[in-house]
Amino acid sequence: MQPTHTRLDDPAKTDSQTLLDVKDLKTHFFTDEGVVKAVDGVNLSLKRGETLCVVGESGCGKSVTARSILRIVPNPGQIVSGEINFQQRDGEAIDLARMNPKGREIRKIRGGEISMIFQEPMSSLSPVHTIGSQIMEAILLHLPVSRQEARKRAVSMLDLVGIPRPSEQLDAYSFELSGGMRQRAMIAIALACEPQLLIADEPTTALDVTTQANILDLIRDLQQDSGMAVLFITHDLGVVAEIADEVVVMYLGRDVESGDVDAIFHDAKHPYTRALLQSIPRYDSRENRRLYSIKGTVPHPFARPHGCPFHPRCDDFIAERCNSIDPPRHKLSQSHSVRCLLYSAADEAPPKEDALS
Repeated sequence: MQPTHTRLDDPAKTDSQTLLDVKDLKTHFFTDEGVVKAVDGVNLSLKRGETLCVVGESGCGKSVTARSILRIVPNPGQIVSGEINFQQRDGEAIDLARMNPKGREIRKIRGGEISMIFQEPMSSLSPVHTIGSQIMEAILLHLPVSRQEARKRAVSMLDLVGIPRPSEQLDAYSFELSGGMRQRAMIAIALACEPQLLIADEPTTALDVTTQANILDLIRDLQQDSGMAVLFITHDLGVVAEIADEVVVMYLGRDVESGDVDAIFHDAKHPYTRALLQSIPRYDSRENRRLYSIKGTVPHPFARPHGCPFHPRCDDFIAERCNSIDPPRHKLSQSHSVRCLLYSAADEAPPKEDALS
């Protein structure tokens, strides 16, 4: 029988400054065609009050990682191994990966201590319930308040996120609001119970530039006021440079490089990270110079390459090594790590099964 609650007694896992610590997380989807390794060994750590940005191409496993933390991975996906260590408000550290995804314990955490802003609010908000009823539902579920008190709190949350005439908009439906207002309503729902951790899954992708800037400023201001940690998923490296404290770069379900924002932008080590940075348009670029693009495409889930998953697209490919050796994580400094054979021992040998193939 799977345990629903796991207490962590290791002092290393209960560091008071570390709110979330994900270790070697693997989430796979078992389909009729085969196994899709959407998340295949992700490691990340987030401290209280900080912002961790997760970047990478579409299909690299960013959203599935976020859903794994909240234990809302849709069927036929499931967590097959790894740890998701989270420190609760009372100071007790638990492993979310060991909890029943439909149990009472995770329901207390989901929406209460960890909240999520989804990528597309129109598909996340109910079209048949008012905005106010959806905010009040979260409040009544997690806080010991009356319906009248919940309504007052809902009005104050809409006002907090910058929605005009909040007492009137409380009775509006999602389809009556603009894209920016819907996203603000989503943020109000996520923050209604003052979570310790906010997961934002590309919350500004479908918005115009001005609204995007307003939403980012709003999240940053709310973070400073409440001291919550933010796990921000995005494609936009410009956003990462603006808001991140720490960065994790993902490719094909793995963290290929992680470090503080200065190390990633000014001392990137992995060829994939460097390629992403070279793809950013620059104001000082020479006229008529073509924008750099990463060669090839992300491999099909059922045709994952042997060895380093990035080697078919890598400019620094090493024959007979990159296509046969699965690179381990190498710690370059206290806060900077990379998965690349350019930084491994030269005499490292490939695994026997790969060497025979």
